[in-house]
Amino acid sequence: MTSVAPSKPTFYQAFSRLAHRLPIVACKGKMLMERILVSMDCQSGGWGALSRAISLSGRIEAKVYALLVTPAGSGELAGPPPPQLSPGSACGAVLERMESLVQAARSDGVHIECFVSEGDFEEEVSRFVERKRVTLVIVEWPDQKDPLAERKLGRIRRIQHRISCRVELVSPRKHQPEQRRNQPS
Repeated sequence: MTSVAPSKPTFYQAFSRLAHRLPIVACKGKMLMERILVSMDCQSGGWGALSRAISLSGRIEAKVYALLVTPAGSGELAGPPPPQLSPGSACGAVLERMESLVQAARSDGVHIECFVSEGDFEEEVSRFVERKRVTLVIVEWPDQKDPLAERKLGRIRRIQHRISCRVELVSPRKHQPEQRRNQPS
């Protein structure tokens, strides 16, 4: 009696078995498999995380959501912007930079949307993940020089336990001093 080795499944067969488990979204005729959230606060932004999400989106055809969460008690977001979102404030500066990066990403063909929310950071991020069915949250690792680093890391861990998607922590790049090419020997 001869035994026949099982044949290896084709790519299509393997993909069709997994396809029903992947979240798929249609966006302007393209199929997007990932929804990426970059959550930021007014204190530190999250520029490394936003850069990572934009870069990743270009490679895997994902939709990116940039969410800026402002502290509670700043007033309604409808109507004129509250004082903390004015151009001279810390939140206003973060919002301006975020909007300029979002516009640049859009011009490069990235599917990205910008949102501003007011309230408790953990609650707003968790709610946003559920509402938009986010599949990946990218958060910037808190700077160790920041006196609130432990608190921010604890906040990230609590969010991780509340949501049902992956969380990627991104370390900010260290700026190295520019080396001179024409140094005298």
